[in-house]
Amino acid sequence: MTAPAVRAWPLLAVLGAGLLLVAVDATVLHVALPDVVRQLRPGAAAQVWIVAIYPLTAAPLLLPCGTLGDRFGRRRVLVAGYAVFGAASLGCAFAPTAGALIAARAVLGCGGAMIMPVTMSLLRELFPGHRQRRTAIAVCSGITGTGSVFGPVLGGLLVEAYGWRATFLVNPPVILAAVAAALRWLPRTPPGRQPWDALSAVLAAGGVLGIAFAIGPSGGGFAAGAAGCVLLGLFVRRQRRTPAPLLDLTLFRRPGVPGAIGGVLLVLSTLVGLGLLLAQYLQVVLGLSPPAAAARLLLVLGASAAGSVVAPALLGRFGNARVRTAGFALAAASLAIPAAGALASPWWLGTALAGSGLGMALALTSSTDTLLSAAPADRAGGAAAVEKTGYELGAGLGTTVFGSLAAAVYAAHLAIPPDVPEAAARLASAGPAQAEAAARGLAAADRLLAAARAACTTSVQAAAVVACGLFLAAALGSALKR
Repeated sequence: MTAPAVRAWPLLAVLGAGLLLVAVDATVLHVALPDVVRQLRPGAAAQVWIVAIYPLTAAPLLLPCGTLGDRFGRRRVLVAGYAVFGAASLGCAFAPTAGALIAARAVLGCGGAMIMPVTMSLLRELFPGHRQRRTAIAVCSGITGTGSVFGPVLGGLLVEAYGWRATFLVNPPVILAAVAAALRWLPRTPPGRQPWDALSAVLAAGGVLGIAFAIGPSGGGFAAGAAGCVLLGLFVRRQRRTPAPLLDLTLFRRPGVPGAIGGVLLVLSTLVGLGLLLAQYLQVVLGLSPPAAAARLLLVLGASAAGSVVAPALLGRFGNARVRTAGFALAAASLAIPAAGALASPWWLGTALAGSGLGMALALTSSTDTLLSAAPADRAGGAAAVEKTGYELGAGLGTTVFGSLAAAVYAAHLAIPPDVPEAAARLASAGPAQAEAAARGLAAADRLLAAARAACTTSVQAAAVVACGLFLAAALGSALKR
């Protein structure tokens, strides 16, 4: 059943609101993390888990939840996802300990996994025309990308006014409104004709879970990654043999689809991972307040929104492959600025943030359009789940890889003054935010803080070098393949 055209665009606003919350919660704690550390006092590993558990929990569940919508009705799964997400937001807001916050964030990831692929697959139903659907995809891709950037902005404003717990209390009212609108106006999707293969869902979830924890903060390493690959291999084998596969594997043989998946992974890992480091750099090194740091990140938000607006016209004129290549190249050129060390200048850093936001928006929109257009309408949930799995794995990968890289560089370049006590030195080595706590009351406080800021600057520059190299390689590979 297709919604009337006059109702489709207002419904897009309803769907976009839920999608925005899911994207925002991947990064909302970036600016708020120092406040969380001061109140809950988590260890270094727990700090990374607080941020990373959300995408790493969502990633394994995206394919099962997306195909659940295809089989049992998308509206039903979407409303259930809203309910889980709203309840988990309350659990996060009132978490008494770091462990409770990590557990609630894991449930939040489950709700996000139910919302994201169903939202994107509904675009095939609400917008059957390719031109309108491309515009709707651009809007939702823009919401996804800008939501990841808007998270620190919102977090900074709320932390300054009310504390970190307020970052989760904004979710339930929006969720309630979205549920009411979805139940009233969203069309009922008839159940799919093909059966839902529970064993395939378990194999897919277990495989992605193994890979997710292999790249996770605790470093599940080779064993988790190997187990994940084995389960994914069994999943692929079953899809080839079963008459009603959970995922149509021919999707991956269609032109542009592998590059599109790689584009989603690269864009989201950089947005989330490098965004976390920049949020800390702006506060710890430049001494900006959370709202002021968030205001700097608005440049990425504005540029991403602009990219989403112009993307449909560019895709129609030049095609997905060319636009994706141009987005990679623009992001690489922009990230070369902080990679070269121009971090302190607001003009150079602003140029880098705006240029990278525009380039990533173009790459993400073209990648999403490629994936959703490659699948038939009755399999849109599976295609959307593949795209959103790349989104969540990219977010988890970015937090882990860029965070681990920055932590290693920071520790290697931190020159602790000799008269700092051993306990304070150990605390300062855990990160720049901890160095501020360790410096309180010390005679060498100024020297310790200066050393921490210098090491933090070096770590952010190293992460920017890696990100710039990855986008440059992606642009060259995309151009040569095309």
